Amino acid sequence: MHTILKRPFRAILQLAVLFLPLLVVQGEAFATPSGEDILSLDQAVAIALKANPGLKQQANLVESAELSALQRQADFYPDLEFTATGSQRFDQAVDQATGQAEDRNFETLNAALSSTVNLFNGFGDVAALKGAKLERAAERDSLSRSEQELVFETISMFIEVLTNRELIGVEEKNLVENRSQLERIEAFYEAGNRPISDLFQQQAETSQTELDLLVARRNLEVAKLQLMQTMGLAPTVNYRVAAPEIESWELAQGDYDQENPAPQAQANRPDVKAQQQLIEAATEQVHQAQAGYWPQIDLFANLASDYSSLDDEMHFSDQFMDDNTNATIGIALSIPIFDRFLTRNEVAQARIQQRDEQLELEQLNLQVDLEVGQALQDYRTAQKQVGVAENMLIYARQALEALEERYRVGTSTLVELTQARAQYVAAASDLIRARYNRLTQGIALAFYQGDWDRMLSVLSAGKKEGK
Repeated sequence: MHTILKRPFRAILQLAVLFLPLLVVQGEAFATPSGEDILSLDQAVAIALKANPGLKQQANLVESAELSALQRQADFYPDLEFTATGSQRFDQAVDQATGQAEDRNFETLNAALSSTVNLFNGFGDVAALKGAKLERAAERDSLSRSEQELVFETISMFIEVLTNRELIGVEEKNLVENRSQLERIEAFYEAGNRPISDLFQQQAETSQTELDLLVARRNLEVAKLQLMQTMGLAPTVNYRVAAPEIESWELAQGDYDQENPAPQAQANRPDVKAQQQLIEAATEQVHQAQAGYWPQIDLFANLASDYSSLDDEMHFSDQFMDDNTNATIGIALSIPIFDRFLTRNEVAQARIQQRDEQLELEQLNLQVDLEVGQALQDYRTAQKQVGVAENMLIYARQALEALEERYRVGTSTLVELTQARAQYVAAASDLIRARYNRLTQGIALAFYQGDWDRMLSVLSAGKKEGK
């Protein structure tokens, strides 16, 4: 796969500079995570860019386009061909004096060195070369967009792992508190202050909490497996993600105060640039097809010689090197008169392809508008959800503390206390999801805008590991 350092895009160079120390220092140490290795965000992205099979396939398309452009360049060069034909002939000849047939077996050798170079073909070769270069540039931009998509997916999956890991902490705390509550109810029951139904209900609630913890741990393992798959590694190893300070990520994202970021996204996104280049390449294909209306002029040269053993008076070197040598040089002119409408149909097909590429760009621009607009609304909603979730957690905590005190003195039921605890746990989980979702939506907005600078800033902030 071509390294990202070979592409002339400033953001790609920044990404390479960001990951180069990692690949040099830790390339072998973390080529495949094992045991309890700690995986940071920038490591995950670097591994994904290096190991993801889909990205490698996209890089192969770039390499194929580069070879096509090289071939179109080589079409301007003259060709050179050497041909040689040797034969053994078995024949009979009649002796005119005796009338007897005699065997006349002989050998022949013919050799030729020829070359042809096109002088004019209606500028079809020029259009083909321009089209191949444009297609190569489009494939490079498509690869850049694939890299952005892979970075976005990796960051999103990394955040998903962090989210599930913190949710486990909420469930673990909830289990501890339920077990403590169970011990208190057992003491109340033995003292005759609570009915046995409260004891049974709390035992069931504690068991449910244990099940919730198992599900949370299962969700974490699944998220880790999905992250490994996104990175392009076999999901068979154990690792722990390094959590950076969430505030550093939020500061790195900055503010999105644009009212209409879609036009900027259309100017920044590599896939839009790639489609624009495909339109230009389709225009060159029209010019290439139109070259069929023009005459073609070729310059050719030929050097040939032959030898026959029938002429036994002359040696091979005399025949092949001196007497039978000949050289030809000339110009061939080919004027199309009627090609059964082949050129006309090829031009029509090329124009249809050109219109299809233009329609594809229009559709892509509409998609960009939708993606950016929706991402912006999702990000603004995610910002508000954090504030709402924080307030919900405060209220849920206050309600839980009040009901715990009331249940202790016997003025509320266990059902009310259980519902309050469930609301508190849900509020704590919602706040974790809301904060990480705000990060994800910020990255999504940067991705749909094609804003590499914001994505790189998050990756740089991701180097600061938390506990």
